[in-house]
Amino acid sequence: MPKKEVSKKEEETIKKDVVKEIKDKVLSEVNKEIKNSIMENTKKYKEDLRVELLEDVNSEVADLVKKEEKRILKGKNASIFKRDVIISLCLALILYFGYCLYDVKYFNFMKSECERNGNCLVPENNNTDGENKDQVQKIVKDKDWYIEHYGYLLEKTKLSLNADSVSAYYLYSTDRKVSEIKSSILLNLAYNSLSSKSIKTNSVNITVEGEELKNAFEALFGSLVNYKPTSFSYNCLNFKYSEDKDRYTAENNKCETSNNKILEEIEDMYEEGDVLYIITNATIYNESENSFYIFDNLYEPEVTGVTENDVRENARRLNRYQYQFKKNEEAYYLDSIIKLK
Repeated sequence: MPKKEVSKKEEETIKKDVVKEIKDKVLSEVNKEIKNSIMENTKKYKEDLRVELLEDVNSEVADLVKKEEKRILKGKNASIFKRDVIISLCLALILYFGYCLYDVKYFNFMKSECERNGNCLVPENNNTDGENKDQVQKIVKDKDWYIEHYGYLLEKTKLSLNADSVSAYYLYSTDRKVSEIKSSILLNLAYNSLSSKSIKTNSVNITVEGEELKNAFEALFGSLVNYKPTSFSYNCLNFKYSEDKDRYTAENNKCETSNNKILEEIEDMYEEGDVLYIITNATIYNESENSFYIFDNLYEPEVTGVTENDVRENARRLNRYQYQFKKNEEAYYLDSIIKLK
């Protein structure tokens, strides 16, 4: 009886061991299965999370890149606009100063001599029977060209008389033909064109031989028709004519400076036929008063607060004259002076 009970206990023990072993084995398999499942789910979740984060990062980076591109492009456009404005201003300034230089004839030094003188050869393409004509010399004659070539004529016809003397204004009072001008005035103009070699000077006298003054007279007026030897004045010098010696003599006086000065500027020069015309503006300038007087009124100034360089700016209020020089054998000789205003 006791032997039978032991066997039963052993059997129960064995059963318990087997059950435990099976239970452990099952639990182990379950744990293993759960662990594998968790790992797989974790890996999948990590991969999904990585992909999602990567997409978010890429999207954010793309947005930032676009914003930066817009900022850079906007800045670049602004820079380009500023650059274009600066370039436009520089070009405008260059054109303005270029025009200013052109207006004052700064670029004339770049022209050839014939261009400056207006006598370059210009080909004419007029064809006759299929043959070209020879080149014809064309001269473009404008005011500047005439002043350059014949401006000296006016200098020769300017009186050198004491500006405080009424006789100094003789030529400016009315129209004058050379044949109507006083001999003393004509001799004054002839003396003004003499070379220094023709004038003999010492501490006492100044003398000019009659033949010298006669030659100067003929060179200025083209003939001796109106030549009459007589006394004449030049500035403050009073020349007396000696018929015996055929000589003009004046005391060597030192001329005092006058406040009055006759100013005359060329307004225009042109040629018609065999006559050369010089248009001038003239006035009497009083240095102490800084005023311009006209020859029609020597007592009241016409313009005040000026300098002797302001003749052109006030030309409309001053006197105006026309000098006529007639051409004879390629030379021009004074024929008349017309008072225009």
